[in-house]
Amino acid sequence: MHSVSISPYFASIICTKNKQKFLLPSLNKHHRNLQIRAMRAVVQRVASASVEVDGRIVSEIGPGLLVLVGIHDSDTESDADYICRKVLNMRLFTNENTGKGWDQNVMQRNYGVLLDGVFGAMMKVSLVNDGPVTMQLDSSQPSK
Repeated sequence: MHSVSISPYFASIICTKNKQKFLLPSLNKHHRNLQIRAMRAVVQRVASASVEVDGRIVSEIGPGLLVLVGIHDSDTESDADYICRKVLNMRLFTNENTGKGWDQNVMQRNYGVLLDGVFGAMMKVSLVNDGPVTMQLDSSQPSK
């Protein structure tokens, strides 16, 4: 299970292999007419990554994916569902049994997903890129 807990001003997202559960901040109705229409995420394949706040590590992983997410008041549960589903199913890893590159996702490899932080805090995000491989996701893009 990949679990994330972020301050009340941010979203809490819990991703599991077979289900996704999302708790998003309350949506502010007077922000509905803004131009931002999608949740965005930058996904990096990493050998390791960590987040530090006030001199202490609040989250860390070994091999896996570091996900930086932009969340807005206009985002919905379906935006979070799309991003989480895409991140967990991106085939960014080599299949060690067959040697085929770009064949397995983070769950098949039993790797970590780092998606954590403290809203409003000064954070130090450290990572060791693996590749480097960097992808951008936008929840307004239809799934193919």
